[in-house]
Amino acid sequence: MSSKVGRKKKSSAEKSEQRSKLSERNQKLKEELAAAPRQTNVLEKLSKWRVATYAWIVFLPPYGLYRVWSKESTFTFPEKVVWTFISIVIMLRFLWIILFA
Repeated sequence: MSSKVGRKKKSSAEKSEQRSKLSERNQKLKEELAAAPRQTNVLEKLSKWRVATYAWIVFLPPYGLYRVWSKESTFTFPEKVVWTFISIVIMLRFLWIILFA
């Protein structure tokens, strides 16, 4: 035979109290998420504008540097420094090829 265990039914006051606890907790979690630093997505780094900038850096470094340091640029400061260094190395290599090849 099966035995049925009776459950105590929650009153509406208990249910509303539980909902308010959950909503307060959800609100706190939302605030924490909003305050947390946003992590960048890999696809954000591969936008059309940035890929075009990478190509300009390789084939025409002075204009690529202009695009990296322009106001519309989405590069962060450390990225700007790294891409500037890469552009200088590419320009020096082009100059070396022109002078000594």
